[in-house]
Amino acid sequence: MSRKLLAVDMDGTLFNDDKTISKENLQAITKLLDAGHVFAFNTGRPNHALREILSVYDEFNRDNVFILGHQGNIGTKFDSDEALFGDYLDNNDAREVITEVLNSGFTCVTFDATHIYTFNDNWFVESYKKLSGEQLVYLSSVDELKGKNITKLIAIDYDHPENLQAFKDEHEAVYGDRFESFFSHYAFLEYIKKGTGKGDGVKKLAGIMNISIEDVVTVGDERNDISMVEAAGTGVAVANAREELKAVADYITENDNNHGAIAEVIDKFIF
Repeated sequence: MSRKLLAVDMDGTLFNDDKTISKENLQAITKLLDAGHVFAFNTGRPNHALREILSVYDEFNRDNVFILGHQGNIGTKFDSDEALFGDYLDNNDAREVITEVLNSGFTCVTFDATHIYTFNDNWFVESYKKLSGEQLVYLSSVDELKGKNITKLIAIDYDHPENLQAFKDEHEAVYGDRFESFFSHYAFLEYIKKGTGKGDGVKKLAGIMNISIEDVVTVGDERNDISMVEAAGTGVAVANAREELKAVADYITENDNNHGAIAEVIDKFIF
């Protein structure tokens, strides 16, 4: 049996709705790791933040566990901050979009490898902090981002998410050749470097590990997971996934994220 790579999204996929990992999923992942296969968290969360969240799970302290954070743009081993690869936005381009997002009345958060920044102090930011479990650094000017290696930015509007779609559509001609843009949540419009993302990240990790793309399995639930589901030999959507993701998946699980969807995938496609 050839060695395989399983890359999974976190929220709405591996995590239950209460942001924990079920015993069923943990046992299946342990079985996968014991057999010598490779496991990766492919997530929009920063690597260091996810590592802290998962520090309660000893099961992941293995050499064959990786984090593809910041929408797959920074790859590290689970137990290390040393980047295996990293893709960053052009700083001028990033500040241009952030300025336009703020001028359009949206809340904005943006990331480098070690920090999350915002220019807003409102309930959108408080809600984001609660959802992500992460701390933010408050800036007074976009110019304070000069020189930073920015991985991504998020425009947020919980009250009128349809305005985010309008912004995306209206600016596609301006930004489409420099950025990938997508929704990772109904109220989160994200921008990353053109040609990067979760699909590119999993391809890079597969190459580093000398694993054929045909032996890569990916699992997700949201629109930002489309690239990795399309990139893999086997792309899976969980039962609770967005219809847009289900439309491109090779398989849709019978179980949702609260009922062992990842264990189902491991039993079906790894063993």
